[in-house]
This record gives sequence, structure tokens and C-alpha cells, in this order.
Amino acid sequence: MLIFRNSYEVMQAVVQFLAERGIPFDIEKQSQNSNYIYDIFLPEGLKNATRPLGGKYVSLDLKGPTGVEIKGRLLFDTISRYGDLYSELLKHNEVSSFLLIYIEGKVPTSVYSYIYYKYKGRFHILSLEQFLGIKLPRNTRGPVITEATYDWHTDQYKSLEMAKTSLTEERFTLFLGAGVSMSAGLPSWWKLLEDMIDTSKQKEFKDGDIEKLTKVCYNSSIVMGRFVRMMMEKKSNDEDYYQCLHDALYGGISAYRSPLIDEICNLVYSKKSQAQSVITYNFDDVMERALRERGIENYSVFGQNQPQQLFPIYHVHGFIPYANKDDIKSVPVLSEEEYHRVYASSYNWSNVEQLHALSRTTCIFIGLSMTDPNLRRLLDIAIQDSENDPRHFVFLPRISEFGTDKNAEAKNNEAMKIQKQVFLELGLRAIWYRDYNDLPKLLKKLY
Repeated sequence: MLIFRNSYEVMQAVVQFLAERGIPFDIEKQSQNSNYIYDIFLPEGLKNATRPLGGKYVSLDLKGPTGVEIKGRLLFDTISRYGDLYSELLKHNEVSSFLLIYIEGKVPTSVYSYIYYKYKGRFHILSLEQFLGIKLPRNTRGPVITEATYDWHTDQYKSLEMAKTSLTEERFTLFLGAGVSMSAGLPSWWKLLEDMIDTSKQKEFKDGDIEKLTKVCYNSSIVMGRFVRMMMEKKSNDEDYYQCLHDALYGGISAYRSPLIDEICNLVYSKKSQAQSVITYNFDDVMERALRERGIENYSVFGQNQPQQLFPIYHVHGFIPYANKDDIKSVPVLSEEEYHRVYASSYNWSNVEQLHALSRTTCIFIGLSMTDPNLRRLLDIAIQDSENDPRHFVFLPRISEFGTDKNAEAKNNEAMKIQKQVFLELGLRAIWYRDYNDLPKLLKKLY
């Protein structure tokens, strides 16, 4: 039995099969008449192909332009959905045939017969093993791949269109990271730790020592967080620590608005919005205040407290409100031991809420570097329990580490191509952007 972890690996196997036999194909081709994107498109179909059936080879009629869809798992409505899609594509003369390839599932013989007669033998459903058993006439022209060199602009457009379709058809959750709060003037993680050292008036360490301290802490932000906390515990109590953290967090803020935050609010507030919640890794209440200004009453969840009929904003790393109310406090996940404490249990409320969102909704990740090990672990768990198809989207800056010369551009593109594949394995489609200022414009396209 062939073992594949996800639909991307299956697509690679199919691509290799086609390339070795000289079959022309295109990857992730945009439909001419809809937002649909083919996993694989065969402009010439599979001429004179046969497949094994009942101890003999029978004709597989895939003549003319053929769409290929790859699914990790067949669900109860998978066949009917793609049958309807094929009918729509056929109506526009975009394809002549359609092939659905799956990893897991079972198709009853009666369904095969029904599909064969309904679509006149031009819509086929095959497992990967069945597909790889196809016989084709000898072809001497060699591999023919119509896929061009990776183009992040094209990929950006395709992913945006897919995200737009998903957000109008499905419930969605917004995952927000430090980049969102930083757009409103709040400090980055490292700047927050630096400001805490400054506001705590630690005489031993001056501004010029911060860089040296980061090296002492192995350039790890959570190790640095532990260091800072232990430093402060020598001269203060929990109340002082909390107040110092509050002052460092909000000390430089002049507003809680930004073009990025405005567009996030617009996305939640739009008429067709099916936003279920916000999950934020930030301590602040910037989103709460911005949404409330739009008339969206919301509720901050930072522990076992649960929202009633209000729009929930889950602070999975702790919550420090601007008003600094004594009755609303939660221990922020700032340091190493706090991170380990929160994520030691799979049943911790923050893990449960994140998994619930990842498993049941389409998720949009904004302002996150996607390096958090627990988040990547949860993504891995969620993709295993789904169709193995990427259903979530992450906004990321394009890779430009290799400079701007001609050779460097090729390296940047190749790195993005590989990174894209890594994220696909986690159930994420990357939406690349050139500059952070482009992010609000891209979000606007989603609604």
C-alpha cells in the first residue's frame, strides 16, 4: 500500500508519473470562468489510456482538455461536489473530461456505475494506486511540463482568489500576531523586553547591554523573557511585575488604529462576513477597542471565562487591558516557564480553542512569523484530521534574503517555492507580499 501524508505528496507523485511519460500538464491553472484552480490541468487529456479492472485493462476515456483534482480523503459529498463542478466547467467548454484522484476512501461499485452513465464515461474517480496502474502508449517526446518558473506574484493572486471564495462560503477565524499590534505603535516582543528592563530601573544593565543580554540568552525571546522575569523578581512582587509589563506595553502608544487594523475590522464587519472569532497571541486590547468603535460588541477571553452572545477575542498568551482594571488580569506568556506551563497539557483551554478553529473553520493568519513550535504542532494535528487539503491562509513577506541580482532572484523564488510546500504540509497556503504596507490592500481584496 502506498503511504502519503497529504495531497501535496500525491500531486508530486502524479506530476512525476505524467512527466516520465511525456504528458503535457499545467499545475494550479486558474479556471477561465470561475475562481476554481485546477490542481493539475491536462490540455491534451490522456489519449488511449487504459486502467486495470477485473484482471484486464479497460479504456479510460480522458480525451481533450482534462481537469484533475486531488483529495486526501473522500467525504460524503466529495463526489457530488466535483461532479457539479465538472458539469459547470463542461458548460463553458473549458474541459472535456475530469479526473478525481484520492488517497483514502472507498467508492461503491454502484456509485461508479451511476457516475459513468450520468457523465457519459468522461468523469472518473480513481485512487492513487489505480491511477499509477494506468497504461499509456509509448511516448518518445520526453517530459513535457508546462509549469513556468515559480512566480510569487501569480501565486499571490491565486491564493487570494481562493481565500476570497473560502471566506464567502465558509466560517472563518482570524489568527493575529505581533505584527498587527506593532502597526498601531505597540512594541515588538524584543522591544517589550528591553522596555521592561528600562522601566524596572535595573541599575546593573544599561541600554547598551541589551544586545549582549540577548546573546547571553541564546538569541531566544522566551529564554530572554525568563531572564527578565527572574531579574525583576529579586526587586519586586507580582503586582510590580504586572505594572511594569503594562507600562512597557502601552507606554509609547498614541492610538490604537492603523490601516491594517482598520482592514481587519472591515473584514469582520463586512456584510458577507462569517467571522467566528479572533485568536490573538498579543496581550493588548487594541482589537477590542477598534471593533467596539465599529459597533461590534466583543468579549475578551483569557482563561476559562467564556463569552456569551458577544464576538469572542481569545488571548491565548494572556491579556493585559489598557484600562489596567484590577479585576481583569491574566498571567502573560512572556517567558520560557510560562510557555511550557500553558502548553504542557493538550487539554489546556488555549490549545482546545485553537484546534477547534483549525479543524472547523477557515483560518487567516496575519502578523505571525509562523515559527511558534506549538502553533506548528497544532497545525500538524489539524491537517491529519481533515481531508489533508490546505484550507487555511497565511500572509507572509516574500523571501528576499539573497539580494536583488539576477542569480539572487532565482534563489529567492526557489526558497519561496520550497517554503510554500512546507506550509502546504501544515495545511496553509502562503499569500506573499512585497512590503508590509501592502498588507491592508491585500486584505481589502478579501471582502
